[in-house]
Amino acid sequence: MLVLVVASAVAAWLWPAPAKVSETSEPDLQPAPVSAPAPAVASAPTPTPVPASAPVPASVPAPAPSAPAEELPHLATKQIDLADRFTVGGSGTEMDPFRIPWSLLKSADENMDLNGPRATPPDRLQLFHDAWIQISGYLAPPLWGEETSELLVMFNRWDGCCIGLPPTPFDCIEAQLAQPIKLGAQHSIRYGTIQGKLVVQPFKAGSFLIGLYRLESARTDEMQTR
Repeated sequence: MLVLVVASAVAAWLWPAPAKVSETSEPDLQPAPVSAPAPAVASAPTPTPVPASAPVPASVPAPAPSAPAEELPHLATKQIDLADRFTVGGSGTEMDPFRIPWSLLKSADENMDLNGPRATPPDRLQLFHDAWIQISGYLAPPLWGEETSELLVMFNRWDGCCIGLPPTPFDCIEAQLAQPIKLGAQHSIRYGTIQGKLVVQPFKAGSFLIGLYRLESARTDEMQTR
């Protein structure tokens, strides 16, 4: 029995003891297994906000074109036609006066009410009021003398007494000259062209129409004896 105890002690002494693990031993440097990343989940696209469209206004019907107003012919022109009967050239200025035909002046007799309290000339003649005109006709002074500052411009030939046709308010013009002119023989009948600023204004004595047309600042450069 004693022998077995001794043998066991000897064996325990001779058997190598197991190595102690130091507490300060380095940690295991083996890489930890890396887990695979979770698959990314595709996010739904965010819708782009669309601005609200402005309300479309209701269409407004275009106004119907108005009918052109009836107007008298404009005076600043080289030629105008009146009532499809009379043609007037010029522009109504002192340098380019209207060339008025006698037929236009005489046509006032067709429309004027001479029995009314106020005789009104037609519009086609009032159109030339205060405009410069030029006209040719027979010229005679109201009184005979060496010179005169007034003339009567007439459509018909008349010497103021016995020769020719006496004028009417529609076919004569009373002209106030800008400068006096010399007169010739007493009973000579002169024909010429005269220009001035036209005044269309009825002159009545009671119920009688005495005159209708007058020229102011008139002048004549040519007077021919006929």
